[in-house]
Amino acid sequence: MPDQVAKRTPREKGWGILSKLFSLLGNIIFAALLVLIVSMLFFMFQQKNTGEPPKVFGRYMYIVLSGSMSPTFDTGSLIFVKPVVPEEIKEGDVITFSSESREALTTHRVVEVNRSETGEISFITKGDANEVNDPAPVPGDRLVGRLSFSLPYMGYVLNFAQTKKGMLALIIIPGIFVITLEMSKLYFASKASREEEAKAGEIAEENRSTADS
Repeated sequence: MPDQVAKRTPREKGWGILSKLFSLLGNIIFAALLVLIVSMLFFMFQQKNTGEPPKVFGRYMYIVLSGSMSPTFDTGSLIFVKPVVPEEIKEGDVITFSSESREALTTHRVVEVNRSETGEISFITKGDANEVNDPAPVPGDRLVGRLSFSLPYMGYVLNFAQTKKGMLALIIIPGIFVITLEMSKLYFASKASREEEAKAGEIAEENRSTADS
């Protein structure tokens, strides 16, 4: 007699599809959490070791602390600033520059570029949300760089990640979740393998009984 073939019931097929969907969702969550964890650790260690703002792809990362550039970017945004020389700056660019004491940074739009007879460059700047220009020109030697792009709200996330609660919420807990997710995937894969082996054994036993009769 021909060997019996195990057929999956509609219920088993449904569970199989659901299992694949959960597996796909788990992989997406795993990848997103892994990127988040690695990024946060990289930025924190980089800032701690160099004493400078985090830098990625040649651009400094700064957290926006005021709304003077709204609606271009708002408080809590994360901005990426590329270091450039003063000669590259033109009217309309958004630049980051240091205060006269070099202790604070401002990111405003250039509304006028001035060049002195000696070739020195300075900038007249203004916040997009402000009605008047900044009180004093910005000398070229205080230029930090030009804005490349910004990410809304990500500054809050980065700032929060540097606190104890943030490290727990954004690094340790996701890390535990990732480990638990991988262990559960291994468990269910092992369980499915054992069930398949048990079914194969039952079919083989039935085939032997049929052949003996």
